[in-house]
Amino acid sequence: MADKKMGRPYKLHPSEIKKWVEKYGENTYLPRGILCVQSLIEDEVIEEEYSMAAYLLFKSVESRIHSCRYSQGIYRGVHCDWSDPISGVSEIINLKPEMWKEWITQTKRFLENDQNQSYRPTIDRINTDPNIGYRLSNVTILPFGENSYKAQAKPVYAFEMGNKQTNVIPTFRRYDSITDAKKDLGLPKLENDTGVFTNTQDGKIVLIQSEQSTTGQKSIEVDSNENEQKVYKGYIPIGQIEIDGQIYNVHQPFTFEQMQIKLKD
Repeated sequence: MADKKMGRPYKLHPSEIKKWVEKYGENTYLPRGILCVQSLIEDEVIEEEYSMAAYLLFKSVESRIHSCRYSQGIYRGVHCDWSDPISGVSEIINLKPEMWKEWITQTKRFLENDQNQSYRPTIDRINTDPNIGYRLSNVTILPFGENSYKAQAKPVYAFEMGNKQTNVIPTFRRYDSITDAKKDLGLPKLENDTGVFTNTQDGKIVLIQSEQSTTGQKSIEVDSNENEQKVYKGYIPIGQIEIDGQIYNVHQPFTFEQMQIKLKD
């Protein structure tokens, strides 16, 4: 009787992974991406010389699906038509041939520049309406460097809600980009439209919003992660009382998890 190997069979044999890594480097190792590429080659959808282009397309589609599904950062509330990266990759290659050609060209630039991330091709939206989101008719290619700059170069508003020492009258400032806000506020990491407050190093309490949220064109999405939600307390003046000839303001306390400020004309 022939010996039978125990355990689960390899979906991607270690020798194939080793061959891939030797050709493209350790930073490109993602088994499910490699499997997608092999499937496209076997089905004669692409030629083997375009393996890296297809691999990067898989990673970009998968990243957008994941970011939209879990409402990460700037992808909060953005629609994505695809539920799995393989379907997105197949649609783009088969139904958007011009985009696929540009993707191949940009991949060559990426490899010629020692895989400098600024040259890496990424998927970008043509119309930034979150309801249209990522769908075949609304995607194009953009190098990572340009895509990253584009995402950062949108105006944001910083509302100062108070500081650790005293209560202050809320004020706000408009920044041309979230990068400018980070530098001015001294915050290396900063997200907008989270609906939660951020503490700066000098004790200020700020709320960061995009221009769309601040002008009422977009609503802050409710954070469904109850384990990470913070609860804030506020007070609403509801009247006055007189005690021993002194007038005192009466405030009603309330709690909230998120806040959105809308400016009126």
